[in-house]
Amino acid sequence: MSADMPQFLQANETVNGVSLHYRLGGPEGGRPVILWHGFLSTGNVWRKVAPDLARAGYRVLIPDMRGYGDSDKPEGTAGYDARSLMEETRALTAAIGFGRNLPLLLAAHDMGGLPALIWAADHANEIAALAYIEAPVMLAAALKAAFTFDRAHMAEGSMWWWLLPLAPDVPERLIVGNERAFLTWFHRHMAHPEAIEPAALNEVLRTFHGTEGVLGAMGLYRAAFDSIDQTEPLIANKITTPVLAIGGRKGLGDKVGQMMAQVATIVTAVTLEDSGHFVPEEQPAETVRHLMALADRTMNEGVQT
Repeated sequence: MSADMPQFLQANETVNGVSLHYRLGGPEGGRPVILWHGFLSTGNVWRKVAPDLARAGYRVLIPDMRGYGDSDKPEGTAGYDARSLMEETRALTAAIGFGRNLPLLLAAHDMGGLPALIWAADHANEIAALAYIEAPVMLAAALKAAFTFDRAHMAEGSMWWWLLPLAPDVPERLIVGNERAFLTWFHRHMAHPEAIEPAALNEVLRTFHGTEGVLGAMGLYRAAFDSIDQTEPLIANKITTPVLAIGGRKGLGDKVGQMMAQVATIVTAVTLEDSGHFVPEEQPAETVRHLMALADRTMNEGVQT
């Protein structure tokens, strides 16, 4: 286990045969918040955000998704689609008694947004609000456009890392042994590259390592078509959970709010001018401020019915 966020409990809970690692902090009676990491990350991405939320009185749960960090990394694609990841984390909250049956604030970065969105769709009464941070929405038309083979869409190779996991045996051949070079390629357009300290980079590499670590991280993309099938119906049946869509100007920017507007009825969009993709690390104070304001607007002390 990592040594980050020492004020947070770290533990593992076995859910349906899969061991899930999590961090837990803040007062037990606090309003419940789940912080979800994304691709090539772990719960450590929230190291600058979670302690401030805990000090402000929130009860904070930070899971490592299957395939990442100190959670199990099962082989194959089963369990890596958005709905399965959601239900796995939902089962984790039940197993450890998180939330006291109160509606949750979900904050998700990057590919962690996929299961968070499906949670709001499938179990709306359980979610008070959703913060969708620098995350894509799995809609076929948008993804098809992104992969159009022309100069504009193929600048810098487009989203080549979405395709790489689909090629049999390629990730383990090309990435294993080159994990650091692969990981740091994604940091090239950060507004604040110093925001990911050497210790934080090494913490990700501690578990994104070797065949198991690499293939675990790729599971999200290998199950992408299932996640698309689960998300597409939301175009016609939008979620009613209040959504805060946050982009970084040097990342997805305004696109986060534009994508979310296709699947949600109540969307507030914010683009942080001095940030790239890694918003929780590049702009932690702004992230905390926006999350607390969202909680103040949407959370109450009522018990779910």
